[in-house]
Amino acid sequence: MSFELASEPAPPGSDTASTPGRTTSSRPPTWLFIDLAPEFGGHEVMLLRWIESLQRQGDVEPLLVCAKGSRLATLGAAQVHTVEVELAHGGRVNRIVKFAQFMRQLYALKRAHRPARAVVAEGCLMAQRHGLFAARALGLRPVLYVPLVSSFENMGVSDGARLDRKVRGFYRKLPEAWLTITAQQAAELRDWSGVEQPVFCLPNTVSGAFETPDTPAPPEPGPVRALVLGRLEPFQKGLDRLLDHLVAHPAIGRDVHVSFVGEGPYLPTLQAALRDHPGLSGRVTLEGWQDAATALANHDVLLMASRFEGVPLVMLEAMASGVPVVATDMPGTRPYLPESCLFEFGDFDRAFQIVRALRDEPGLRDTVVLHNREAFAAQASPAAFEDGVRRLTAELNALD
Repeated sequence: MSFELASEPAPPGSDTASTPGRTTSSRPPTWLFIDLAPEFGGHEVMLLRWIESLQRQGDVEPLLVCAKGSRLATLGAAQVHTVEVELAHGGRVNRIVKFAQFMRQLYALKRAHRPARAVVAEGCLMAQRHGLFAARALGLRPVLYVPLVSSFENMGVSDGARLDRKVRGFYRKLPEAWLTITAQQAAELRDWSGVEQPVFCLPNTVSGAFETPDTPAPPEPGPVRALVLGRLEPFQKGLDRLLDHLVAHPAIGRDVHVSFVGEGPYLPTLQAALRDHPGLSGRVTLEGWQDAATALANHDVLLMASRFEGVPLVMLEAMASGVPVVATDMPGTRPYLPESCLFEFGDFDRAFQIVRALRDEPGLRDTVVLHNREAFAAQASPAAFEDGVRRLTAELNALD
């Protein structure tokens, strides 16, 4: 992968580089946000929310650098000065040439806007290493914002041990500081990688529209309606292991019905499983994409089978909505959910035991819903996020 800027940065004092109602002399410091991912995921959602919060608070003037034609570029341009970067592929020589062009353009941004620092956002470790290398080489004092900080080997990634050695050997040293989501993830990163720089935290959040004061109705008679919501991906989301369990345990269908709601590369495999195992259709449904609020309202519990996650936004949406969550025990779920709703990855006997208990024990369900709503309000509500942004701004400014 290599880079070419699709447009030149606006010079200081131009309309696009200025904040309405603010003179040049009173303009706050500029932070350069770099996210070159061609796809749009939960991390890009949070990056835009962070930028929006910074603009609302007025202590930082963000400038976004992102992939040309990406959804991030389209959405970002509506709220912040955005510079699009063209990602180019090809041979080694071509990649080097394009990277040099990217470096020159990034240097032009540095001269035009004099950013106090850069924030490089990547969905997992080393996913945006080119942006981090460039920011470090140009003295932009990069902070690396990454939600998924588990070691590659622990995540079961092919060649994970070699990738972990790269992180421990040099990658951990490149940022001036690190940024993840929870204190548990920060501790995990330090423990396995040897990171010595500050590791700050910024919580994830979701729209306040998910917060409902009403107590959800108890499950209707019949099988528990368990929801698997989001991108249908086999490895990270653990859907390969979940499907194997559903095929091997037909008795589940007597009291649990599992709905897969979403799109993704694993959909054809799920469809084939329904064709090849006729009895599966009695306990599994594929419903296609729905908005989260609708899907949650039509189910009794959210089931998360993931091998690894950051802090899943769908989990936060369910917590705010009053829908219990049963999830793999991970650093991104442990701070939010009660221990009684967590299971070790792949232990679906335990997972479905919890799902049934949430139906059969009304007191347990009420306790879980109350716990989740209180945890959401304290850690992931829009108000908690605003406080987190203010705190983080002060922490990063204190590095100066």
